[in-house]
Amino acid sequence: MGSHARPLSNYDLYLLAGVLYIVGVWLHIPYGGGHIYSDIPTVFQTRECSGTCLTIPYVNGFIEYPVIVSGFIYLMGVLGGSFPGSVVENYYTLSVAILAIPTFLLIRETLEIAKILGTDQNRVVWYLVATPTFVFMLLVNWYVIGVYFAVFGIRKFLQGRYGWSGFLMGLSAASNLVTAVPALGMVLVIKNRWDLIGFVCSAVLCYGAINAPFIQVNPSLWISFWQYQTNWYIEGSWMLAFLPGLSPLRHYIFPILFVLLYAAIVWLSCRAQVSGVITLSWMTTFAFLFSTYVFTPQMQLILLPFFAIVPIVKRYWEFLAFDIINSLFLILAFSEILLPFGVTYSSNVSGYLDPLRWLSIIRSLWLGKMLIFDGMLPLMPPRVRGWAVSLRLVGGKSSTAETRPLLAVEPHPSESE
Repeated sequence: MGSHARPLSNYDLYLLAGVLYIVGVWLHIPYGGGHIYSDIPTVFQTRECSGTCLTIPYVNGFIEYPVIVSGFIYLMGVLGGSFPGSVVENYYTLSVAILAIPTFLLIRETLEIAKILGTDQNRVVWYLVATPTFVFMLLVNWYVIGVYFAVFGIRKFLQGRYGWSGFLMGLSAASNLVTAVPALGMVLVIKNRWDLIGFVCSAVLCYGAINAPFIQVNPSLWISFWQYQTNWYIEGSWMLAFLPGLSPLRHYIFPILFVLLYAAIVWLSCRAQVSGVITLSWMTTFAFLFSTYVFTPQMQLILLPFFAIVPIVKRYWEFLAFDIINSLFLILAFSEILLPFGVTYSSNVSGYLDPLRWLSIIRSLWLGKMLIFDGMLPLMPPRVRGWAVSLRLVGGKSSTAETRPLLAVEPHPSESE
């Protein structure tokens, strides 16, 4: 999609992004607008404006987000309180104004990567900007901060700047944790031992330096963040098909499945000569989100830059349907459209006939389909691909040239300067 359409200039692209961003701002206005739920005002109001207002995250107050995002929430609250009027409305206005910066920088970095890889830059329009996720999901949470750092880090990696890339991945982890998962695929590309050490150490040192002061000041609050994450219920995962939301099995299925999928990706990188950083990054990210028991609709933003850069799915309509279902879950669950039919959103869904439950299951399984059938199987050795074709698990002939997609063919980092 977009390869035969009139290419948009960068000005037109950013103008379109600005218009859609403003629509998203209106949709999530607290107690008004389009009445679409957003964590941005809700978390601030429930955590910061009940009881002692504007506690300092990780010092004397708890917020369930990593240090950078928690600090952002606090800073916007302080600035919002310095203006007349509603603190919540001021906080929201300032937040969405500042979040526009990483949003547009994310678009720029995606365009830069597309340029490096020789990808049609019009894909950035159809797979990142003109999408339901961009309109409905971008301002549901603060993921755009971590996604921007991660995509910026991938661009630096493609240019051979491993230290800078690792530093940016550390910033991504300190912002949203899960947005830094692509780094697990990136390390598989680095062949030089010292480059690998530089990448890993810069990421770890960056993340550690940001968190160290808060660990020193109040270690119990820092540990509480991790306890909160591990105690979260099953949300948006295929596990809801056979497990209740708080089943302890979720803590075993997630790591076991991810280790198995990651091992398969490592094997592909070694045996099938798959060395592209984008390929290994998107497959690792998809594997993590498919394995985990928490795959919220707003996490879709993590996937969009990969869809924009490489042809993960063959048909645009499949991507669009996948993205519409993702946004539809949020709209139906939180806008109470289904309330007249007796269907309400529950954080611990127990009813197996709940349509929202099965919508999230379908979405999660669809992600797994893209990973395994569109990503991993076509890159397997000829014998495995031939077996998959014979069982009609993948289409086409079993020859290497015809089944191995272009995703694995990327410039070596040292050649991208």
